[in-house]
Amino acid sequence: MALRIGSTLQEAGYRLFSRTGAILLAAFFALMIGFQALINTIVAISFTRLGFGEATAALPLTLDIPLSVAGAGVAVGSVVSLYLTIVSFRTFVAGARDSFPDGAFTRNVPLAMVNVLVGGIVYGLLVFIGSLLLLIPGIFAYVVFIFMMPYIIVEDRNFVAALKESYRLTEGDRVALFVLLFIVIAVATFVGGVVGLIGALALPQSATQLPTVVIQPLVSLYSTAVIAVAFEQLRETDGIPPSAPSEDGKPTTAL
Repeated sequence: MALRIGSTLQEAGYRLFSRTGAILLAAFFALMIGFQALINTIVAISFTRLGFGEATAALPLTLDIPLSVAGAGVAVGSVVSLYLTIVSFRTFVAGARDSFPDGAFTRNVPLAMVNVLVGGIVYGLLVFIGSLLLLIPGIFAYVVFIFMMPYIIVEDRNFVAALKESYRLTEGDRVALFVLLFIVIAVATFVGGVVGLIGALALPQSATQLPTVVIQPLVSLYSTAVIAVAFEQLRETDGIPPSAPSEDGKPTTAL
């Protein structure tokens, strides 16, 4: 059975707009507000030190804190964002709408974080290098390795095994998967552009970043849900039940 694009998009929406999805969305909203404030603070302090203090006057969401504290806050926020991404994938792949699945918040979190971080760098390099080679190889790498994170987060694989398993799982469905991802990216780009333009034209200077703060977590979390649903769907087609353990019955999250 091939990947079902329409049902994947629909089911992702159902999982996002559920009790667990709403909790995750609220957490990402709060994180995004804090993250944006810290970034603005770093920009404002840096520009002021360079003698461009007037340019920072219009920046909204700035905090009266030292540069070192703002930088530390960004680092902590990045870790929290990665943690919430792990929880989101485990929740969406499990299809848990009313309550979070067992182990979503605690199972192998440090090792999953390390593998997602290192694997994300490797994945990004593969896509970047492929994009330099007439673009097509980059698109191919983006599609065939798209399930690296679910394999690490849900099945406790290390990033090398996750890349291999993602490549295998996408066989026979790569065109459909490309169409699915293209739809999500195109719609997200369009909605983000429209919302940003409306914000720039209709809102005062102090609130122009508000639409981005609102739309970015929503788009990001919906994209996570789409990948999670597609992952679950293809695994079921492949004869693997949801949340199946690794082949030897043991976690393989270690690097």
